[in-house]
Amino acid sequence: MTPDELPTLTTPTPAPNRNLACFLRCKLQEMKAYARREPTQALAAALGVGLMVNLLPTRVVAGTVSTVGAAVLRPILISLGIAKAIELTCNVTPLTLKP
Repeated sequence: MTPDELPTLTTPTPAPNRNLACFLRCKLQEMKAYARREPTQALAAALGVGLMVNLLPTRVVAGTVSTVGAAVLRPILISLGIAKAIELTCNVTPLTLKP
C-alpha cells in the first residue's frame, strides 16, 4: 500500500457532549494513521516515552497514584453515601412492566 492509498483522517470539530470513548477511539485511529505515515518518528516517540517512564523512580509513580487516589476517594465515597441515604429515605419502588 502506497502512502497515497492510505485513508486520510480529518479531525472532527469538538462537540460539547462528545463521548469519551468515541474521543479516545478517534485519537487512537489518528495515532495509527500517523504511525503508518511516519514510522520512524512514531518509533522514536515511543522509545522516548518508554525511556522517560523507565527513568522515573517507582516511589514517585506510586506516590503520585496514591496521592491522586486518596484525593479522589473521599468525594466519591461521600457522593455514594448521599445517594444511598436519598434512596433509603425516598422508598421508591421500581416500576415493573406488565405483559
